[in-house]
Amino acid sequence: MQGASRRHRRTIVKEQSGQLPAPRTPLSSYERFELKPMEMADSVGNDQAKAAVAKDLETRLQAVLQPMLTRWSAASGQRPARTLIVQPRVTQLRVIHGATRAFVGAFAGDSSITMDLELRDAATGAVIAKPSIARNANAMAGAWSFGATDRNLVDYITNIASEYLQSHHTK
Repeated sequence: MQGASRRHRRTIVKEQSGQLPAPRTPLSSYERFELKPMEMADSVGNDQAKAAVAKDLETRLQAVLQPMLTRWSAASGQRPARTLIVQPRVTQLRVIHGATRAFVGAFAGDSSITMDLELRDAATGAVIAKPSIARNANAMAGAWSFGATDRNLVDYITNIASEYLQSHHTK
């Protein structure tokens, strides 16, 4: 079952990443890549519980994206470097806590995360892409899964961001 679940997630990730607008400049035209720390909208950063989820998202993004961006930078060798800045920003976040989901179930509502992934040329400051990655976990699915769909949102956002960068680096 776990293999089927992974294939299902992979399909969703590829599909959603493919629907995001492509960068105006090919990512492969850059030699250096810099991943900035997560920024948060005030509505997220000023709420301790939401900020904790955003920090978890940042940790997972760093773990997945940084090695990939480091590899791409190393592959460029010593030629003059154009740098692409990758700036993630959580603009909206509502993740139902496990205890709330257990006691209130579907009545607690949907969980959702929206993150902008701004790609900016370091030399010119020009934004070459700013896809908005959004996922939600249905309240009923959250209740039936005992909160697993709520907890999986962070992984989905991370996987979609990674897929987006990979697919547009190789084009």
